Amino acid sequence: MSELLKAIAERQKIYIASTTRHYRKQKGQVFTPPEVAKYMASLCSKHSGDIRILDPGAGIGILTAALCDRICDLSKPKVVSATVFETDSQITDMLDETMQSCQQALQQAGHTFRYRLRSEDFIEIAAPKLFGHLLFEEFDLEDNFTTVIMNPPYFKMRKDSDHARLMSQIVHGQPNAYAFFLALGVKLLQHGGELVAITPRSFYNGLYFRAFRQWLFSRASLEHVHLFDSRTDVFKDADVLQESVITKLCCQKRETDIITISSSEGKDIDAEAIPKSFSVEEVIDSSNNQYVIRVLTSDSDRYILQHVERFHGCFSDAGLRISTGPVVAFRAKEFLLNGVSNKHNGINSVPLLWPHNVKAFSVIWPITRKNKPECFIDSPDSLKLLIPMRNYVLMKRFSSKEERRRLTAGCILAESFDCKKIALENHLNYVYHETRELTNAETLGIAAVFNSVIIDRYFRLISGNTQVNATEIRNMPFPDIVQLAEIGERIQIKKIDNTAEIDQIVNDVLGVCSSLVSEGVA
Repeated sequence: MSELLKAIAERQKIYIASTTRHYRKQKGQVFTPPEVAKYMASLCSKHSGDIRILDPGAGIGILTAALCDRICDLSKPKVVSATVFETDSQITDMLDETMQSCQQALQQAGHTFRYRLRSEDFIEIAAPKLFGHLLFEEFDLEDNFTTVIMNPPYFKMRKDSDHARLMSQIVHGQPNAYAFFLALGVKLLQHGGELVAITPRSFYNGLYFRAFRQWLFSRASLEHVHLFDSRTDVFKDADVLQESVITKLCCQKRETDIITISSSEGKDIDAEAIPKSFSVEEVIDSSNNQYVIRVLTSDSDRYILQHVERFHGCFSDAGLRISTGPVVAFRAKEFLLNGVSNKHNGINSVPLLWPHNVKAFSVIWPITRKNKPECFIDSPDSLKLLIPMRNYVLMKRFSSKEERRRLTAGCILAESFDCKKIALENHLNYVYHETRELTNAETLGIAAVFNSVIIDRYFRLISGNTQVNATEIRNMPFPDIVQLAEIGERIQIKKIDNTAEIDQIVNDVLGVCSSLVSEGVA
């Protein structure tokens, strides 16, 4: 690492040590490690002409410094300008020191450098370029940057905010600030300009960001993705719940049909990242105008993608439906009961199931947990929060940060519960048939497929969230109901309860090569 980056990294450490994690979270601050900044700068092309840099959430300025450090090695003199935005007054002095350090380093290397440090809100300044003069009177920002490099702030914005209303055509639901920064960054690029950003992976898929992806890919081409496999190793100074990605976009028509993808466990990218090439069709699923970005990092991933997407239909085509448990505990306190008796002082009750009750292939009740009542009052007032007791597959809606498996599905069989209704907490999804009750074999087969290695890995290719979104399940390719029943019947006949053997049955019925699917699985 160069002396320039070492000095700025030390400056960054000083700031982090002087502030609380709570303060940084309020500000949406997640600071880029120097190793990651250096890698991001390496993804930027060496432009033939002048270089105009935009760093819209600059922090200490380590991303701009990493770019300047790279430019220092160029033999041909360059004229470099940088516009850096930072609203936190506790940082701006340090950012100015970083820019002065960059200026000195570039001048010593024979280049020219000038910078403009702006303490205004980037979205307010740049929004007129995207939306016209609806809120703001003037546009005071050049719009022909050659390079945009960013680690934008990450926090949700109010749905009724002025910015959210302006972005309503691009981001659905409650928007996140980082999506605004990405959109404005792309808009401010010159033709052929590049954007390199490190963000959560959440905009790669999901209904909330569908319009944003449609807008994005109508204006820019995806060229490179770098995935961090660990959610904790890169940003140790912050609570990062989602996978992080580095995304490189180019503001011009695609010149090749290849997208490069690399990955690393954490910030030691140079030692781990081996880029692989995939076709645009493999990476970007434009079917149904979803434009989901699938992150493949190996030939095994390619095989999984190709095999799963050869299924005859999707989850919904099999007649299956998925809904979310209707019980939101804090809104239904009057119906919650501790203990497992069907009668509490003459009050009828039914089992209340939480995520901790759901294991792979099974549902265990009761399990005593602090502040997790085991029963729910069965009364006319609570009827809308109960569902009929039938065969269901229950799925956890959330997985923990570093949990190896994203999908966990348990079977609930009506014959195992002595009740006519049941209560499901809101952090569970439940799967059922649209027109009839699932058979025991079908229920077991559905759970087996969701718990299989191939479907779990496929889901990870299309989603980096810890949340298992019902919309993604509805749209994902899935075996037909006959295959699901066959899987369940084979498991029943052989009376197997070993997950590895069950997985082999799934692979046999679906024609999956087990060795390719299991490649790289711990």
